[in-house]
Amino acid sequence: ALVWLIAGMLILWLFIRRNGKHPTPLFSLPLLADPLLRYAMLVYQCIPGIFMGTSLVSIVYLQTQLGLSATQTGMLMLPWAMASFVAISFTGKMFNRLGPRPLIAAGGIFQAAGILLLTQINSGEQASWLVAAYALMGLGGSLSSSTAQSTAFIAIPSEAMPEASALWNINRQLSFCFGVALLSLLLTVLQALMPAPRAYFFTFSLAAAGTLAPLVYAWRLNNQQIKNQLTQKEL
Repeated sequence: ALVWLIAGMLILWLFIRRNGKHPTPLFSLPLLADPLLRYAMLVYQCIPGIFMGTSLVSIVYLQTQLGLSATQTGMLMLPWAMASFVAISFTGKMFNRLGPRPLIAAGGIFQAAGILLLTQINSGEQASWLVAAYALMGLGGSLSSSTAQSTAFIAIPSEAMPEASALWNINRQLSFCFGVALLSLLLTVLQALMPAPRAYFFTFSLAAAGTLAPLVYAWRLNNQQIKNQLTQKEL
């Protein structure tokens, strides 16, 4: 695994080097100098990305440890989807008024709370707690992801939008892969070191901590300046 990791890093470095020298590069990496685009991409890695990993781990946890059926586990995505719809609708109405900072901060806290709630569930009969956990994850994850997507392109010139969109979509797809790989690997390592219930507990706890990582930088965003930029665009 270490050999393949080093080989992947080397290939990535060679790609970035060649991409920077090519007259028509595949990706416009200098666009990453824009702080809002860069931050929005980080949010996607740490919140929607980690949710994908948490979702996989929780499916295994609910079926192997709590005895839920595949149907019961799948139905938990219904409260997630309904909460996600509420979050996306709210973001669309309030983004220009509130700016990205409070929305991303609230989204990270809601998702982290939902993941931590999974650590307190030790029986398949705690259906209401499971519904609450998935609803919180849906609310928080979609609140953050929809806000991040609206934030990413605020300062990007119109002529650079195709290149910025390509970077954004690649990062979005990679975030889902990264979250699944990271948390499944973490769970596997922890299960070799401790009993399964404790391994799941620590996996969920670390996932919640990772969800909160973007909040450290969120308070450095000049929220008022971003709202002013949005007002100028509207005018």
